[in-house]
Amino acid sequence: MRLGIDAWGLSGDLLYSGMGQYASRLLRSLPGVAPDVEVVAYAGPGEPRPEWLPAEVAWRPIGRRLPGKLTALHSRLAALPPAVSADRIDVFHSPAVHMRPYFPPVPSLRCKQVATIHDLIPMTYYDLRTLPLRQQLFYRWNLRRALAADTVVTVSAASRHEITDGLGLSSDRITVIPNGIEFESNPDRGPLERHGIASPYVLYAGSYEPRKNLGRAVAAFAALVKQGLPHRLVALVEPKSGHAAAALSELDGLNLGERVVLVHSLDELALRSLYTHADALFFPSLAEGFGYPPLQAGSCGVAVVASDLPAVREVMGEAAVYVDPTDASAMADALGRLLADPDRRRQLGALGMARAKLFSMPASATAHLEVYRALATRTGPVAAMA
Repeated sequence: MRLGIDAWGLSGDLLYSGMGQYASRLLRSLPGVAPDVEVVAYAGPGEPRPEWLPAEVAWRPIGRRLPGKLTALHSRLAALPPAVSADRIDVFHSPAVHMRPYFPPVPSLRCKQVATIHDLIPMTYYDLRTLPLRQQLFYRWNLRRALAADTVVTVSAASRHEITDGLGLSSDRITVIPNGIEFESNPDRGPLERHGIASPYVLYAGSYEPRKNLGRAVAAFAALVKQGLPHRLVALVEPKSGHAAAALSELDGLNLGERVVLVHSLDELALRSLYTHADALFFPSLAEGFGYPPLQAGSCGVAVVASDLPAVREVMGEAAVYVDPTDASAMADALGRLLADPDRRRQLGALGMARAKLFSMPASATAHLEVYRALATRTGPVAAMA
């Protein structure tokens, strides 16, 4: 079988997004579970081959650079189909459904296709109608293309429920494959010292995006500081964001000074060290299709306070304390009680480590492989895309 996977942006910043981590982990893991499968990663025009990509995976930059937002459209709609045909690809996987037109759309190809819809957060949490018209049109069009794939993959039963309810796709056309993680503790405190991070601290892992709820997280933390909490709050956020100015202004208004530390762009060892030495992970997101950080904390034996969301409960089970993410007072109370109870933290840490082992990357890659093989052997016409 010859398998194609869209790898757009994985040699750049997109690698560090949730969708980028999903695609890159899949590309890293497939050669180990399916050495007989020929995998081709289709990149954007001029993208250099990333160092992390296994030697067994072919790297194909496709298309040419064009003005404005035309590069991605030309690459996936005009340049990719003949390249996929020439490579004799049997199954092509689009691991993301982007909502911005400068990212690639799901292509229309003469082979079997898989599309991953991670969630419907642009529709279920954000009001899609408030976005610029071009984004609304592109996202709806791109969703239709994903729904026309031979198989739709999503990452949780909660997301499958949203897709069936919100888009009317029959559940038997959706395969749930939970994300796999590759994350281990790092006892070395050197990275923390280099970034000026002192213990004790609580880790917030999210972004400036409003649904990640940084404002309420800091407000809850500020209430605990007033009660004498000795910890810092270390917030892992992106280096640049259109939402950063508003979030930072809200943060400044709380006058927490050095008690809040913002970090970004950490290498893998530093990131693992940051998780390992936290007293707790605070994950108060308002909407999730899966949620990597609680599992990453669990794999390091770190206790978690997380939003009471269906997807997060599905992933973490009994290995977290759940709280209403719209109630800063309840969030502060839950976090404060956990920090004051080292036995409970150890118990949750042990449960988290056991939970994380259920989400191995080889298991996730093998489940994807089963989808690919089933499609490759299926006879009949390929899906038609609007």
